Amino acid sequence: MRKRLRHLSTLVAFEAVADLGSFTKAGDALCLTHSAISHQIRQLEEHVGIRLLQRLPSGVTVTAEGAAYLAEVRAALKLLEDAEAALRRQAATRALRISVLPSFAGSAVVPELLSFLEQNPTVRVEIDARPNLEDDDNSDIDVFIRYGKGDWSGFESTRLMDVELYPVCSPSYLEKHGTLTRINDLSRVVMLRHTMEPWEAWLRAVSAEAAHTDECFKDIIPAGPLYTDARLMLLAACDGQGVALARDVLAEPDIQAGRLVRLFQVRVASPRGYYAFYRPDAMSRPAARLFIAWLVDTCRRLHDQSSTGR
Repeated sequence: MRKRLRHLSTLVAFEAVADLGSFTKAGDALCLTHSAISHQIRQLEEHVGIRLLQRLPSGVTVTAEGAAYLAEVRAALKLLEDAEAALRRQAATRALRISVLPSFAGSAVVPELLSFLEQNPTVRVEIDARPNLEDDDNSDIDVFIRYGKGDWSGFESTRLMDVELYPVCSPSYLEKHGTLTRINDLSRVVMLRHTMEPWEAWLRAVSAEAAHTDECFKDIIPAGPLYTDARLMLLAACDGQGVALARDVLAEPDIQAGRLVRLFQVRVASPRGYYAFYRPDAMSRPAARLFIAWLVDTCRRLHDQSSTGR
């Protein structure tokens, strides 16, 4: 740190005392005590080695040397104010950058984004759908939307949506393989898999509800293709390649469009959910706060719509 900048707060105090002619009034204006203002002025005078203010019974006046110095101080503080104002304008006009995985972006964010833009016409939005942005330089991202357990070190989070899981397949696949209503029926289909959604939890729930034995559950061995992208897995299911264990929010658009049909009646709560992650200082941007509030409301509505389809 430059030594000459260590006394920046004393310059603000000096200007206030010079303008108001009183330590007390300057303290009130800066939310400081009389003694704090007096201490700062004393520090400044010791630092520059010149008496800047004349203390009189009727108040405080600026010395000749102080008046010359005050003019320079005013100019310097004005430069700092202008620089800060320019930064604030730049921050206000900078696009709001959102990082969201393609699966959730295509099912929830992008189809609903127009409503946010209509409500906030001055906010510019950029969507970054790179899946592994956590491993790259992400300092320019304002909000991350991720599926997980809400624990991302160094970030604050807002839970957006709980998730339930159920099997789906295409109408053509169901027609080809006949009725799929019992757990044993899964033994004759391709069970598409996802790295974050193992079939075992759902199979246990079905077994318990249908009063099947553990032995029956053990006969089902999911061995279909394994996906790391939930949307790609659903595309494979839409294409008639097998049965997928889907997240409700991702599958609902395809179900509504007739590309997928839901199998069985058991919905299992996922231990994960969708979260918005952001650095603590990101919420200082009004655009980020507006987007998070809109996102929470939108996800709540989408979840309610999905729940009514049970």
